[in-house]
Amino acid sequence: MIRLTRLFRWLVPWLLLSVSSALGAAPSDDRQIARVRQSLALLLPDVLPDSISPTPIPGLFEVVVGTRLVYVTGDGRYLIEGEITDLEQQKNLTNPRLNEVTVAAVDAIGEQNMLIFEPAEPARYSVTVFTDIDSAYSRKLHQEIEQYTRRGIRVRYLFYPRAGLESRSFDKAVAVWCSPDRSRALRQAMAGEAVEAASCAHPVGDHWRLGGRMGISGAPVMVLENGDMLPGYVSAERLHEILGKMQRLKP
Repeated sequence: MIRLTRLFRWLVPWLLLSVSSALGAAPSDDRQIARVRQSLALLLPDVLPDSISPTPIPGLFEVVVGTRLVYVTGDGRYLIEGEITDLEQQKNLTNPRLNEVTVAAVDAIGEQNMLIFEPAEPARYSVTVFTDIDSAYSRKLHQEIEQYTRRGIRVRYLFYPRAGLESRSFDKAVAVWCSPDRSRALRQAMAGEAVEAASCAHPVGDHWRLGGRMGISGAPVMVLENGDMLPGYVSAERLHEILGKMQRLKP
């Protein structure tokens, strides 16, 4: 049975369309986008949209803020959170866009600001893992890192110390990043061994803030190349199966 909340999310855009039609021709997209931007600036001054673009529904615009995606009516009055589904094509229009936003946000960190473990042979797949040195399952995953790389999986680490910016977990992540041999230091830290404290310019805070914006609350969390997220530990064998199926389903 379709939940009422889902049904409501489906009906709202069509109701908006009916009202727009009854009032006559809508203003141009550019004018409505300017109105949406102005309305957000006035009513939600802390919300700085990264992009505002038309949706397939006249009078409804997609607004991307960081890793969030919402919809705003062209008059700038109504904000809608939820999914849009094309009933004719039986296709969810929101999730693919949200995945694109997720991938863009992760890639914006830059690989120079990630700790990467490469396969010996050219990688077949790549995953980004939010990890926490004090997470038991993050440790289990890293202890098996060679099982992932042997299957052609490239692992890009971002640090997500769940206890926050002032925690010992955060300090451990900084120590690993500032170590002259980061891979060795991470192996030691994940084995529960002490890593000599060090100070340097580091991206750990940026990693943590990104995880928070993405709604991550635990570790590990894997972000796949298509933007899907897998929370918790996933074995190398299972991950390889998931990535292979995902690749086969590519258009």
